[in-house]
Amino acid sequence: MGLPTLTGRQPHVAYLPTSGHQVVLGTAGTGKTLMAIVRALHLSNPSVGGSGRTLLVTYNNALASYLQHLASNSSQSLDIRTYGRFARGYLASLGLMKNWNDIANPDRRRQLIHQAVTAVASTYQPHAFFSREIDWFQDELAWINGMGIRTKEDYLAVERLGRRTALNTSFREVVWRISEGYRKRRDLAGHLYDWTDIGMAVNDKLAGDDRPRMYRHVIIDEGQDLSPEEIRSLVCAVPSDGSITFFGDYAQQIYGQAMSWRACGLNVGRVETFRDNYRNSTAIAEVAIALSRQPFFGRVDDLVTPVAPRAIGPKPTLTECSGEEEEIAVVQDAARRLGSVGTVAIVARTWADVHRACRGLDARKLKGDAFFWDDTPGIYCTTYHSAKGLEFDAVLMPFCSASKIPLPDVVTALGKDDAAERESKLLYVAITRAKSDLVITYSGNRTALLPTEPGLFAEVKP
Repeated sequence: MGLPTLTGRQPHVAYLPTSGHQVVLGTAGTGKTLMAIVRALHLSNPSVGGSGRTLLVTYNNALASYLQHLASNSSQSLDIRTYGRFARGYLASLGLMKNWNDIANPDRRRQLIHQAVTAVASTYQPHAFFSREIDWFQDELAWINGMGIRTKEDYLAVERLGRRTALNTSFREVVWRISEGYRKRRDLAGHLYDWTDIGMAVNDKLAGDDRPRMYRHVIIDEGQDLSPEEIRSLVCAVPSDGSITFFGDYAQQIYGQAMSWRACGLNVGRVETFRDNYRNSTAIAEVAIALSRQPFFGRVDDLVTPVAPRAIGPKPTLTECSGEEEEIAVVQDAARRLGSVGTVAIVARTWADVHRACRGLDARKLKGDAFFWDDTPGIYCTTYHSAKGLEFDAVLMPFCSASKIPLPDVVTALGKDDAAERESKLLYVAITRAKSDLVITYSGNRTALLPTEPGLFAEVKP
């Protein structure tokens, strides 16, 4: 597949200096992934002055596979991988990663945190704090690790950015005890790390590692989804004459850190900002813009206000169905029709809903790295999370009912406000994957997270 041609100011970013730190912020559809690929190819090209081995890193496996596809003719000096794969490889080079059991998987981590909460609770009088969902404690401990907080004193003093639920000093003391109890249990179980604190381990080891760096250049795509500590470790992974290029969009920050690049060890003189949307039709972009202006969407200093494109396209369709079976029928009928002439993705909140919506269809599942991109017309299926960074001619979003979005488990674990902010950004991601056609279905009441401005949707019933 040939890469699309860079346009406007995109070539300027792709060929920024080969040393120093660069930050590129842009809304969905501004070509950040294309610029990242072209910059990676440029910096890894042996004929370019200042070139060298280059790492193009992102958060999820599906996007890493897509990047591999786009850069299929790249040189051997370019590595494309997730942060997790980079971290495992680095720690293995130090003899600190010998088998998969060294990293506690999410289920094991949840179990050990639950044990730690129970143990700490037994030393206090009964209190509602300990009745919170284990997912809340998991999320808080992940935030601590992602921020790179290593001492109780730092945790007690830090502003809990992005955390809408207040936590006073006494409760922070309790959380820290739970964190320590979890780590002790994890050590006894033979796990050295989990996926939330592996960035801390990498950063700590790199700080004392005087070996020549493997990479001269690191390019971070969808950087808003890496934790601050993971980004700091990538900064430490390049030599002083190398470069770091951070591409991000804080409107698509879906993993809960709510932290700007400014706290991640990057030294930047000028931020390159892109607002022009080259992907979505005007009608689709207007829905995304309206969603991003909702009060629950959240705000950060680096949120780039999107600009609607000039591309013409039909209004997104909002279909009210009599039930979920009718939603599935509507979505599958549209998928067969649109998939015969272009790429169409059925995108749902959970994999269980993806499987229900796609049952019986000849659809390619975009999960992990075990799939092959071929760009031919057809049907794909994935979740909101795994759709990040991808694009399709059409996107179909079933089950956008109030009972489904925000996900009830997320509301229970994090509270209504945090859940609304995170889930609305997931909707933003899913909506902005569509180039020309967008179909959203619901039954019962539609989710309150969708914008209600008149004229945004063609509202229909089957």
